[in-house]
Amino acid sequence: MSYRIKIKPLTQLWTGDEQRKLEVLRETGIIGSLRWWYEALIRSLDGTACDPTNNRKKKCEGKNHCDACELFGCSGWARKFKLDIEKSDDEVIFKIIELKEMDDIEFGLLNKTFKIIEDYGALGGKLAEKNYGIIKIEENSLENFQPKKNKIKEYIKKGGATVDDPNLKRFVFIKKALNPQFVKKLKEECTFLKGKPGKGKRYFYKTLNNKPYRLFIQAKDDEEYKKVLNFLKRYNIEFIEGKELLEGLL
Repeated sequence: MSYRIKIKPLTQLWTGDEQRKLEVLRETGIIGSLRWWYEALIRSLDGTACDPTNNRKKKCEGKNHCDACELFGCSGWARKFKLDIEKSDDEVIFKIIELKEMDDIEFGLLNKTFKIIEDYGALGGKLAEKNYGIIKIEENSLENFQPKKNKIKEYIKKGGATVDDPNLKRFVFIKKALNPQFVKKLKEECTFLKGKPGKGKRYFYKTLNNKPYRLFIQAKDDEEYKKVLNFLKRYNIEFIEGKELLEGLL
């Protein structure tokens, strides 16, 4: 079986070809971005997700794998789907092709991952840069897959290696009252979000047509999360917490 998702990129999509140019959308770049958001979602549902990019952390292998690797694969356990990409001047079509039988819950969680990206996040590489990754979904044949909480609980195995970040429950999403001065204050008062050598920043400010469009923030632990919430409340900023987003999704 295959499923089709047609998107319109509202800003540039970047997956990085060999010359670091934009001409080619690479499957690996899109898969990596989808997996990052999927991991954040699965952790927020009390599932497990390892960090396949961190060589210092224990990794999943074979049948002893986490809930994220169940779909996206790991050493000794193949990914369950292939992603074909068709790109034209103003649209991109993703074809999700089953390689191994997928559970309806997996299709549903993948559908919700695309919705989170469309409504609140960004897709592809250069996530931390303001002019990349904003998309609009125009067609989505995964839309019929709507996972129920009780079925998700049955699906979650909680096996394999796991880390607790990123976790959608510690994300904050902002669409109103955005301006560069606010972002500057955020960097000044929540310095832990700025990152450091080897670790990227964890606030993501996006513009559309050179105007502020959205901001999402990823706190790595509960202490950081409380500091971010206190900052936003002090400046009377409207925001949506990740846990609120989850309630609306499921």
